[in-house]
Amino acid sequence: MSDTTHLLIIDDDKALLLGLAETLKRAGNYQVATADNGELGIKLARENPPQLIVCDLMMPPPDGWAVLKALSEDSLTASIPFIFLTARAGEYDKIKGMNLGADDYITKPFSKDELIARIHAILRRQEKAQTAERVKNQEQFDALGRKVHQLNQKFSADLDGLAEAMAQMLALRDNETEEHARRVVKLSIELGRRLGLDQSIIHHIQLGALLHDIGKVGIPDSILLKNGELTPNERKIMNQHPAIGKKILQPLGLPPTALSLVHYHHEHWDGSGYPDRLTGESIPLPARIFAVVDVWDALTSDRPYRKAWSRERTIAYLKEQAGRQFDPALVDVFLRIIHPQKASFE
Repeated sequence: MSDTTHLLIIDDDKALLLGLAETLKRAGNYQVATADNGELGIKLARENPPQLIVCDLMMPPPDGWAVLKALSEDSLTASIPFIFLTARAGEYDKIKGMNLGADDYITKPFSKDELIARIHAILRRQEKAQTAERVKNQEQFDALGRKVHQLNQKFSADLDGLAEAMAQMLALRDNETEEHARRVVKLSIELGRRLGLDQSIIHHIQLGALLHDIGKVGIPDSILLKNGELTPNERKIMNQHPAIGKKILQPLGLPPTALSLVHYHHEHWDGSGYPDRLTGESIPLPARIFAVVDVWDALTSDRPYRKAWSRERTIAYLKEQAGRQFDPALVDVFLRIIHPQKASFE
């Protein structure tokens, strides 16, 4: 045993107590505390629980029986190995001691070598039991970890399937919105990778990007499918789709990263967006990432009310809106993806 072992000896024979303590200190790497009465022994054991207790049986009250009973009923000291020392060698006393929880029973007069050997034996058994318990706990922990991993994989697969089903549902109402969602997913993943984001975060951004417009299922067809510019009142109704999307997805256990993208992808860097007029870095990063990708795809695609913009015109718009509508740092990274030679704002 390389570490110091803390022992407590309780005996009202002070000469025996001191001699035994000195013997044990010389016999091993022991730190020995002593108590010359049962009350002090109980107090010391509770204040600084030892790794083993050696206690005389026949002492003025509280005697050894009372000491063992008190410590056995205290959760802090109940598991401490306990050895009785006594001149009473009767079978009844030994059985009583063992029934109360004593680990050994040594009769006086005894050989100090015998006591040391029994202390070593009990401590070895305790160490083996503790090692076995640690191994068992580790095995249980590992098994739990594997189970959690399996559940996470199943949950992730189920969530991916649910997201795909909901995207298909949206396509039944507005095929262009669904196609737009699939295009922006790819660009969002690439931008997340360029930023060095963890793969799990990128996966959550992927889910959010696929479902970013799911709230449009709550928008009337007369507005959602209108072939032309929306009126101010219609635009107000359309602008409710992020909040509707959050309301739809929140009960389904969508990861917070994905949910924040759905809810805040129309916020602007300068605070002029919606629904909460957030500014700067108070806008969650997934939403700031997606805002750039979303506008790029929207402007470079045909819409019922306008033709697609050219790449050059759209790049110019992104640069112009960097620091206004978009996080300027993200615009720069994004432009290096779609137009590496013209990424600089200068």
